[in-house]
Amino acid sequence: MHRFDVNPSKMDGESKKVSFNKRCCYLLAFLFIGVPVVTGVLVWYFLPKCGIRDGESVTDESSGGRESTTEATPSSSTGPIPGKPWTYLRLPTFIRPLHYDLTLYPDFYEDHGWFYGNETIEIEIRQDTRFILIHYNQMNMTRTELFRHDTTESIPIKRTFSYSEHQFWVVETESVIPAGSTVDLELQFDGSLTNSIVGFYKSTYVNSQTNQTRHLATSKFEPVDARKAFPCFDEPNIKANFTVTLVHRPNYTALSNMPDETTTAWSDGDLLATRFRRSVPMSTYLVCFIVCDFLQLNMTTNEGTLVRVWATPDKIEQTRYALALANNTMSLYERKFNLPYPLPKQDMIAIPDFVSGAMEHWGLITYRETYMLLDENEASSSNKQRVATVVAHELAHQWFGNIVTMDWWDDLWLNEGFASFMEYIGVADYEKDWHMMNQFIVDDVQPVMVTDSAVNSHPIVVKVNNPDEINEVFDSISYSKGASIIGMLKHFMGDDKFFEGIQMYLQRFQWGNAKTDDLWNSLSNVTGAPDVKRIMDTWTLQMGLPYINITIEVTNGETRVVGEQERFLQDPNADPTQSEYKSPFNYTWFVPLEYRTQDNSTVTTVWMNMTDVSFAIPLDLTNPANWVKFNVGQTGFYRINYPVFLWRKFADILDNNLQVIPDVDRAGLLSDAFDLARAGLLGYDAALNLTGYLHKEESYLAWDSVSSGLSYISHMLETTEHFGLWTSYVLSKSKPVMDRLGWEDTGPHLKKLLRSTIISMTCSLGDTECRQNATTKFINWVQSGRRVKGMVKPFNQCSSPSHNYIYQIIHVLSNSVPPNLRSYVYQYGIEASSNTEDWDFMWRRYMAESVPQERSKLLTGMAQTEQIWLIYRLLKFAMDESKVRSQDFFYVLSYLSGNMVAKPILWRWFQEHWEALVSRFSLRSRSLGRAVGNIVSTFNTEFQLDEVLTFFKKYPDAGAGSRGRLQAVDRIKSNIQWMEKNKDGIVQWLKNQGQ
Repeated sequence: MHRFDVNPSKMDGESKKVSFNKRCCYLLAFLFIGVPVVTGVLVWYFLPKCGIRDGESVTDESSGGRESTTEATPSSSTGPIPGKPWTYLRLPTFIRPLHYDLTLYPDFYEDHGWFYGNETIEIEIRQDTRFILIHYNQMNMTRTELFRHDTTESIPIKRTFSYSEHQFWVVETESVIPAGSTVDLELQFDGSLTNSIVGFYKSTYVNSQTNQTRHLATSKFEPVDARKAFPCFDEPNIKANFTVTLVHRPNYTALSNMPDETTTAWSDGDLLATRFRRSVPMSTYLVCFIVCDFLQLNMTTNEGTLVRVWATPDKIEQTRYALALANNTMSLYERKFNLPYPLPKQDMIAIPDFVSGAMEHWGLITYRETYMLLDENEASSSNKQRVATVVAHELAHQWFGNIVTMDWWDDLWLNEGFASFMEYIGVADYEKDWHMMNQFIVDDVQPVMVTDSAVNSHPIVVKVNNPDEINEVFDSISYSKGASIIGMLKHFMGDDKFFEGIQMYLQRFQWGNAKTDDLWNSLSNVTGAPDVKRIMDTWTLQMGLPYINITIEVTNGETRVVGEQERFLQDPNADPTQSEYKSPFNYTWFVPLEYRTQDNSTVTTVWMNMTDVSFAIPLDLTNPANWVKFNVGQTGFYRINYPVFLWRKFADILDNNLQVIPDVDRAGLLSDAFDLARAGLLGYDAALNLTGYLHKEESYLAWDSVSSGLSYISHMLETTEHFGLWTSYVLSKSKPVMDRLGWEDTGPHLKKLLRSTIISMTCSLGDTECRQNATTKFINWVQSGRRVKGMVKPFNQCSSPSHNYIYQIIHVLSNSVPPNLRSYVYQYGIEASSNTEDWDFMWRRYMAESVPQERSKLLTGMAQTEQIWLIYRLLKFAMDESKVRSQDFFYVLSYLSGNMVAKPILWRWFQEHWEALVSRFSLRSRSLGRAVGNIVSTFNTEFQLDEVLTFFKKYPDAGAGSRGRLQAVDRIKSNIQWMEKNKDGIVQWLKNQGQ
């Protein structure tokens, strides 16, 4: 994604042109592919040599007819074997690619699904060797040749073979290649476009304007799937230049990281070859290839960069918001980083089938449709904010991740943590009334504190080796905790010093790779900066977070504060010695402990240098009007536990005049209190006393914070006889707020978010009026939709230009529920309905809907049915790719897990279908690995724990879900202990309130 050098190397059409033999390729198709690939055969160039599949014996003609066999795969526990470099997980450091000249033909048209490729890789040999190792996976290697660079002099090959354990294609030469040599490795290969939605794959969509089924080829490589598209040196610190050529039909557009350079006729057929400019040096996971029939809109930044957005023709108008925000954000980041965006264009494209939220391919960012497209008439406020943050996140990666890339996946957080923080700065500059930096506290900081307080969390910088471990670290620790500690660092350094250090870091390591220490050293070199590495190592090299236990003594009107830091563990009975990670700092941290008092707006910082602290405050805290609040603005990644008398004082202050304490600090008090109580460090009476004022609270931040703690108690009590006591109390707090807000979708952005939060809480707890409102709106919506159904039908046969306009009018009329209310109307409407026709109506709307966010709302609603057979039907539909895309499958599981009736059904179904799920998604799937934990997160009985442990014992291979399983078991054990310790006390507190 950087500056380009137009100096393409030789094409296959020159001295090393690949010849074509039809009969051999037909034979290959019959023997090894098993499906007709006539189109590819007619247009593709192949040498007349037979290909091999991974793991098969071959006769390699380039090695004089010697037989080449696949090496036996030793147990990974045996370690690397001397003299056999392929038995080591990592590629040799002395073999480095300089340039890839890569040509690909994806034959995805109609019912086809295969791709063909050839490439020439210019390789620098820095040490004598007889072996060249390159990654490949799930491809057929059909030709391997080696030449001295820029000559026709062949280097004799002794054998080639596959080593599947490490996904290597190994080339062994007859004689040693001396250090200092530059060689050209020529490879020919082919593979499937239909076996997954990672690597190079086929996607399908239906154009809602024409009702035509259309196809495209696209790619997604991070972290280790570039090797599924082309043989490559697939490690992030092995950068090279790329010259890409994509072969395609004339009515399709080819896209890659760089702008296209030429488009010419290909072979004798009806195909074109689009060749792109030579790229800047980049890692393989950032390469991208797309061939599609999409449309585009564009703008140009103030700095002259062309920004284009692409989408299916029927959804191109939904790209305008992302385009405008991207145009603004690109300019902002150039100013913040003092480093120009180095490519001449920035494309963003919404892909119908996409496994992740988005991917920062350099110059060609790919998105799941729901995270880039936005119909202002259909999207809720939270939908709009999500699109904004994802776009800003991916654009931040163009600097943090692409210009400077982490050296290895153990430093993934350098990419993801920084982008997760910068997304808030990017959106705040464009949507100035959204208060994004305050939302950062409730959206990222507080939730990841819960994750990181588990005994089976992991450090931010964590050693990873195999692909399962690499996939596993794409989690909230790398993203949200990484962002949280960057926010804390920026706060105590100050904006100017922080960004000065960031600019130094990007300038020094641009085009290359860096490690965490490189970032710390750059920040430490800023004049007046603290020893950043010494401070921040305590946050990145050990897992967890501290809570600061505050004790206070008042003598002669002077207050003396003692702050003691201890590791915060959500489960007080957890055994931290059982973790695979040991703390190099004995779980102590450098903590910037900030505080302010009620009569002083000045914030004071006291540093806890891996120690406790003691200091005086000239304030008499025995005075009821006086208070001291720590972690001002919630900028620190730690929790605060106050003496009980101070918790009581905060409860009184909030009840009397809640505006005395800013809303972000109110949010912090509520979050700390409920999480400390859950961990057994504070009585639940103190936490619940804080909620006494909530019927007066109209801050989205405060309600969003407290909803997490209240929701956990709801889940724990929902199957007990005391649930009615609990719901009565919480409704006494949320219902007055809902009555004031009403059901009209009006007000600024944060008020709309608050209304959604309050309606969700109030309806979920069974408030009659709330549910009646939702049900009435649902019935009106269904009836309206059925009335217009007959009106739409005649237009379905109409091909006139007015058809789409008329259909859109009817669509708007039938969607009379405001976007911010739809999720709740759909959920509680379908929950109250025993009418199968209502569910069927929603399903038909889901199948016909073209707005991604609306499809998600409909899916969420259908998952809340209490009709058992409809739950099973939804699960059956979810397993059918023609009904629910693979990318949305795990959303279905998540939505069902929130349905009390569906939860036990889902758990039983999940166990019964585990083998089918592994076959479909593989154990390497992060989503599959996390699904178990999501489903069982609220289990709280020994019986349920035994079921989970039995399931894990039956299927011990967890793949990328290993840590997720440990965390799931810890969560259930913690829930069981919570019930034993806290249920009776909470019930008694509720009774004392008159509930």
